[in-house]
Amino acid sequence: MPLKVENLKISTKDGKITPVKNAFLTVEKGERVALVGESGSGKSLTALSILKLLPENLIAEGNITVDDKNVFKLTGEKLRQFRWKDVSMIFQDPSASLNPLIKVGEQVGEAIKFHHPELSKKEITEKVIELFKIADIPEPHKRINAYPHHLSGGLKQRVCIAMALACNPKYVIADEPTTALDVTVQGKILELLKKISERNNVGILLITHDMGVVAEFAKKIYVMYAGYTVEHGTVEEVFSNPLHPYTEGLLKCSPTLSGKPKRKLPSIPGSIPQPNEKISGCPFHPRCPIKKEICEREFPPAKWKNGRFVLCHLR
Repeated sequence: MPLKVENLKISTKDGKITPVKNAFLTVEKGERVALVGESGSGKSLTALSILKLLPENLIAEGNITVDDKNVFKLTGEKLRQFRWKDVSMIFQDPSASLNPLIKVGEQVGEAIKFHHPELSKKEITEKVIELFKIADIPEPHKRINAYPHHLSGGLKQRVCIAMALACNPKYVIADEPTTALDVTVQGKILELLKKISERNNVGILLITHDMGVVAEFAKKIYVMYAGYTVEHGTVEEVFSNPLHPYTEGLLKCSPTLSGKPKRKLPSIPGSIPQPNEKISGCPFHPRCPIKKEICEREFPPAKWKNGRFVLCHLR
């Protein structure tokens, strides 16, 4: 059974601010899925809700299931087991994810020790070395004794990947895992995640705002804007024929390395609305180049056709 998010709404306890209004996504085992959108669209909050890691002032409503387990009902020991064995997460900044005072091998070993207390110290060390090999960390026997500041950004991110794989999870959420890395290292990290997904049959949800990364990595794509899922389809379908004007804008804003004539790189006018901002009609209409009068007046209908989804009056 897949990882499934349906009708997700995230709001403050007082109900005054709703950063995620209606989001959905599905990730099958072994599948690579991208969740894209500008900063502030609700991507990271959606991911954190899957692991019940939202800040205390936020409440999530809707339905999140992983292999038929209702995530919202998990508490205590069941929740702790779920977080590493069913779903794990690679956070955006590896430097912030790792404790600077503890050797990286010990940090990865902590997750293994917590879920497998029956293992000896030697067995845990062997498991950490094996994970470092899977994460393509050179000289793993030496690296396990390194502190985070001894490692480059790319190696620190590989340690975080090893940590996420420590308990053989079925799904991994990767929250912009290449943002802090240079382009050459970024490609290697994406290739590593792709290899892990195929070899271990791990479903990966990649959160990003980079459409180039999506094209290289994912098979399916969900586009979020202002807390809503506004488009969904396969990467091939969406890139060749984007339905939502926002998706079209994101693709046009992405630079290409093709041999086509030089063109001015366009941008989407305006900015994404604040979570507490009230907008009548379609949330994208203040920035939309093809809007009609109905877009300013009425919220758009959800349209499904041949497995594709779009939230738009005009498409």
